[in-house]
Amino acid sequence: MKICIIAEKPSVAREIAAIVGAENKEEGFLYGNNYTVTWALGHLVTLAMPEDYGFSGFVKENLPIIPKDFILKPRQVKEGKEHKADGGAMRQLKVIKQLFEKCDKIIVATDAGRDYPK
Repeated sequence: MKICIIAEKPSVAREIAAIVGAENKEEGFLYGNNYTVTWALGHLVTLAMPEDYGFSGFVKENLPIIPKDFILKPRQVKEGKEHKADGGAMRQLKVIKQLFEKCDKIIVATDAGRDYPK
């Protein structure tokens, strides 16, 4: 049985990998002892901006914007006046997808505590 653990960032993934015996390193993950341990680099995926739903500029009357279907995008970086997908985020998302397709179980070991109200 292959178990994939996803951590929030590389330093936490290294600590988890040491505990589970995943001592081998590849680009974007560690593996060994029937475990793979990878990371999300913080926020790899984000909600699309209002422009992606057909809204431009800030207009109070458009708020709140609650689309029928939410659009998810890879983390964006600004290039000039445009935003484009972050190359590092795209590479890590590809690694995560490949690992998830090969494993039997996924353990999410990210820090949910900061994302939910107390």
